[in-house]
Amino acid sequence: MAAWQVFTATLATLTIMAIAIVSLHHPHQDPDRLSVDRIRERISNERTALPVKAGTDTAKTLSATSAWSHLAPDHPLDVSEAHRAMQQHRRCPVAECARKAAAFRALVEAGRIKPTRMPPAMQ
Repeated sequence: MAAWQVFTATLATLTIMAIAIVSLHHPHQDPDRLSVDRIRERISNERTALPVKAGTDTAKTLSATSAWSHLAPDHPLDVSEAHRAMQQHRRCPVAECARKAAAFRALVEAGRIKPTRMPPAMQ
Protein backbone atom coordinates (compact mmCIF):
# COMPACT_ATOMS: atom_id res chain seq x y z
CA MET A 1 0.00 0.00 0.00
CA ALA A 2 1.37 3.38 -0.94
CA ALA A 3 1.68 6.22 1.53
CA TRP A 4 -1.03 8.27 -0.18
CA GLN A 5 -3.48 5.36 0.14
CA VAL A 6 -2.77 5.04 3.87
CA PHE A 7 -3.17 8.82 4.27
CA THR A 8 -6.48 8.83 2.34
CA ALA A 9 -7.89 5.88 4.32
CA THR A 10 -6.86 7.48 7.62
CA LEU A 11 -8.37 10.83 6.62
CA ALA A 12 -11.65 9.18 5.54
CA THR A 13 -11.85 7.23 8.81
CA LEU A 14 -11.24 10.36 10.89
CA THR A 15 -13.87 12.28 8.91
CA ILE A 16 -16.49 9.57 9.46
CA MET A 17 -15.66 9.41 13.18
CA ALA A 18 -15.92 13.21 13.50
CA ILE A 19 -19.33 13.24 11.80
CA ALA A 20 -20.56 10.46 14.08
CA ILE A 21 -19.35 12.23 17.22
CA VAL A 22 -20.86 15.57 16.18
CA SER A 23 -24.23 13.97 15.34
CA LEU A 24 -24.31 12.17 18.71
CA HIS A 25 -23.24 15.25 20.62
CA HIS A 26 -25.96 17.47 19.10
CA PRO A 27 -29.11 15.36 18.80
CA HIS A 28 -32.01 16.80 16.84
CA GLN A 29 -34.83 18.02 19.06
CA ASP A 30 -38.27 16.68 18.26
CA PRO A 31 -40.73 19.58 18.64
CA ASP A 32 -43.60 17.18 19.51
CA ARG A 33 -41.64 15.46 22.27
CA LEU A 34 -42.77 16.26 25.80
CA SER A 35 -40.16 17.73 28.08
CA VAL A 36 -39.86 16.71 31.71
CA ASP A 37 -41.11 20.15 32.76
CA ARG A 38 -44.22 19.83 30.57
CA ILE A 39 -44.96 16.37 31.99
CA ARG A 40 -44.53 17.61 35.58
CA GLU A 41 -46.80 20.58 34.84
CA ARG A 42 -49.49 18.30 33.40
CA ILE A 43 -49.35 15.97 36.42
CA SER A 44 -49.53 18.93 38.78
CA ASN A 45 -52.57 20.27 36.91
CA GLU A 46 -54.29 16.88 37.08
CA ARG A 47 -53.72 16.66 40.83
CA THR A 48 -55.14 20.11 41.47
CA ALA A 49 -58.14 19.71 39.17
CA LEU A 50 -61.49 20.72 40.59
CA PRO A 51 -63.81 17.94 41.79
CA VAL A 52 -66.24 16.71 39.15
CA LYS A 53 -69.92 15.91 39.68
CA ALA A 54 -70.77 12.22 39.30
CA GLY A 55 -72.68 11.18 36.20
CA THR A 56 -71.20 13.81 33.88
CA ASP A 57 -69.10 13.06 30.80
CA THR A 58 -66.06 14.48 32.55
CA ALA A 59 -66.58 12.12 35.49
CA LYS A 60 -66.82 9.15 33.12
CA THR A 61 -63.59 10.25 31.40
CA LEU A 62 -61.79 10.69 34.71
CA SER A 63 -62.95 7.31 35.99
CA ALA A 64 -61.70 5.70 32.77
CA THR A 65 -58.30 7.34 33.14
CA SER A 66 -58.05 6.44 36.81
CA ALA A 67 -58.12 2.75 35.90
CA TRP A 68 -54.32 2.88 35.93
CA SER A 69 -54.42 3.75 39.63
CA HIS A 70 -53.41 0.99 42.02
CA LEU A 71 -56.07 2.08 44.53
CA ALA A 72 -59.17 -0.02 45.07
CA PRO A 73 -62.04 0.99 42.77
CA ASP A 74 -64.86 3.04 44.27
CA HIS A 75 -67.50 0.64 42.90
CA PRO A 76 -67.77 -3.14 42.35
CA LEU A 77 -66.20 -4.05 39.02
CA ASP A 78 -68.28 -5.81 36.39
CA VAL A 79 -66.69 -8.58 34.32
CA SER A 80 -65.50 -6.38 31.43
CA GLU A 81 -63.99 -3.81 33.81
CA ALA A 82 -62.32 -6.60 35.76
CA HIS A 83 -60.82 -8.06 32.58
CA ARG A 84 -59.52 -4.62 31.58
CA ALA A 85 -58.06 -4.03 35.06
CA MET A 86 -56.34 -7.43 35.00
CA GLN A 87 -54.80 -6.57 31.62
CA GLN A 88 -53.71 -3.09 32.68
CA HIS A 89 -52.23 -4.36 35.95
CA ARG A 90 -50.77 -7.61 34.64
CA ARG A 91 -47.35 -6.85 36.16
CA CYS A 92 -48.77 -6.00 39.61
CA PRO A 93 -48.87 -8.69 42.29
CA VAL A 94 -52.41 -9.28 43.58
CA ALA A 95 -51.17 -8.85 47.15
CA GLU A 96 -49.80 -5.35 46.43
CA CYS A 97 -52.35 -3.86 44.01
CA ALA A 98 -55.83 -3.25 45.40
CA ARG A 99 -57.31 -2.67 41.93
CA LYS A 100 -55.97 -5.99 40.64
CA ALA A 101 -57.20 -7.73 43.80
CA ALA A 102 -60.70 -6.31 43.26
CA ALA A 103 -60.63 -7.38 39.61
CA PHE A 104 -59.38 -10.86 40.55
CA ARG A 105 -62.14 -11.19 43.17
CA ALA A 106 -64.80 -10.09 40.64
CA LEU A 107 -63.60 -12.62 38.07
CA VAL A 108 -63.51 -15.43 40.65
CA GLU A 109 -67.06 -14.57 41.77
CA ALA A 110 -68.21 -14.49 38.12
CA GLY A 111 -66.65 -17.92 37.55
CA ARG A 112 -64.18 -16.61 34.95
CA ILE A 113 -61.14 -17.59 37.05
CA LYS A 114 -60.85 -20.83 38.99
CA PRO A 115 -57.66 -20.45 41.05
CA THR A 116 -55.94 -23.56 42.38
CA ARG A 117 -55.16 -21.58 45.52
CA MET A 118 -56.22 -18.13 46.63
CA PRO A 119 -53.53 -15.45 46.87
CA PRO A 120 -52.80 -14.35 50.46
CA ALA A 121 -54.43 -10.96 49.80
CA MET A 122 -57.71 -12.68 48.92
CA GLN A 123 -57.93 -15.01 51.95
